[in-house]
Amino acid sequence: MRVRLLMVFLQRRFPFLLHRDSAGFRLQSFLCLFAIIFCFQLVTHAQITRGGRDSPLSEVKDRRSDLSTFGSPEAEMRDRLAVKQQETAHQENLERAKENSQLGIEMRAAFERHKTLGRDEVKKLERMEKLARKIRGQAGGSDDQNTLKDPPHNLEAVLARLAELSEEMHKQVAKTSRLVISAVVIEHSNEVIELVRYIRTFTP
Repeated sequence: MRVRLLMVFLQRRFPFLLHRDSAGFRLQSFLCLFAIIFCFQLVTHAQITRGGRDSPLSEVKDRRSDLSTFGSPEAEMRDRLAVKQQETAHQENLERAKENSQLGIEMRAAFERHKTLGRDEVKKLERMEKLARKIRGQAGGSDDQNTLKDPPHNLEAVLARLAELSEEMHKQVAKTSRLVISAVVIEHSNEVIELVRYIRTFTP
């Protein structure tokens, strides 16, 4: 089809190339026609090749293909679920620290009123130790044994220290990111556990 169009074009624009009165002219016309067709094919091939290589549409498609392989919907769903679980665990740990702080305040107030620890206070001590262990685990701590250094020598002072420490631990948990291992929270939770154990030595 291209050759026919080219022949019509040459007949209209260059009639002398296709003049049939002379054999020499016919040979010359044939050679010229062959050269033109050959050049035409080269130019067409170059345009097609360049268009396929530099086409903006093809570049956009390649970029979209690269982006589609960057992350699948399943991977994004797993990442979101992991973040949600971390946020939930952090919120639960914050609630534990809040409860622990409240129990410490109640323990100190009960002793100030009755000058002794009753059955309810003993149960609260057990609850505080359990909460402190979970807080420590969530903060990245372990079950290593720790020795209480310089404990107070009377129960009132020990309970006051327990209440203050529990309140401080609550504040530290509240301002610690869910992605951070807090050495301060671990240290406070260890001391709370040791204070609870020490207080049990005062109870019958």
